[in-house]
Amino acid sequence: MYIRTPEMWGLADLPSAKPTAKSYRPPLTNGGEFIREEDADKVLTILSGPSPYQDYILPVMAVRATSQRPRNFLRIVSSPEEVPEHLRRRFVTINNKIVGGTIDRPAGTIYLLAPPGRRNDTRLEFALHEAVHLFAHPFMSLVDERTFRSSYGRGCTTETDVGTFQRKYCLGFGEGATQVITEQIMKAQGITKYKEDRPYKEFTPPVLELIRIFSIDRFARAYFWGAVNEFTQAMESRWGNAWRNVANFTSARDTKKALAWITRLELTRKLQEQGAEIRRRKLKGKGDFPTLSRSKKYA
Repeated sequence: MYIRTPEMWGLADLPSAKPTAKSYRPPLTNGGEFIREEDADKVLTILSGPSPYQDYILPVMAVRATSQRPRNFLRIVSSPEEVPEHLRRRFVTINNKIVGGTIDRPAGTIYLLAPPGRRNDTRLEFALHEAVHLFAHPFMSLVDERTFRSSYGRGCTTETDVGTFQRKYCLGFGEGATQVITEQIMKAQGITKYKEDRPYKEFTPPVLELIRIFSIDRFARAYFWGAVNEFTQAMESRWGNAWRNVANFTSARDTKKALAWITRLELTRKLQEQGAEIRRRKLKGKGDFPTLSRSKKYA
């Protein structure tokens, strides 16, 4: 499996300028605050600031900074007609309340649709969510479907703008992972969440369980560095192919069933471990204590 690491990029010594929790203050403190295109650098500052994902994001951002990402990568539009045609169908609104957003990965650009009644600004939390998408693996170039399948197996979509994690695990895990990362970055920096519109609220609980069970390191390596094979192997080793049921129910926004499957799979694993421990003790006991017939023989 091919995984890019900071050492392979030659960036192992970079974090000398890495912001720490003591020296760092976020440029914005409210996820619901309206920001404009000129605030793009503030979004990047928050993305690279102290959080559980900082060590995974910084190497990616360092490489990305040397590529074609435009200086003002954030674009806020009042209509989908203002974005490239191939991206227009990816803007989604629910009840005319949720700000639609998408990325043009090859161009390194984020597009956000201004909320109703506004023209040139958007909420910080929505912009940060799209920024997390932008730096998800793959971050350097398009990946064609044949190459993707040979490296990661069959995916959920052939859209090359979608990150490796979401292409492998589908909408629920992909958007849920992006939002969980967004919220945990904000929480680590004391930035409050925007409480009104929560378009990904059904996706995040199952993903939080994945992180708890399989570790934040394995999760972050899969999301930002493309180690999805490692993540898949961990799930299959623990749950078998039944992890797909969790992914499918998450994508269907059926949070209760997704969490119920996780509970069921974890209980099954626990019972299997207990059974194996009982068998191990029985086998060990046979060698430690003589049976009654053997005692009589030696007597």
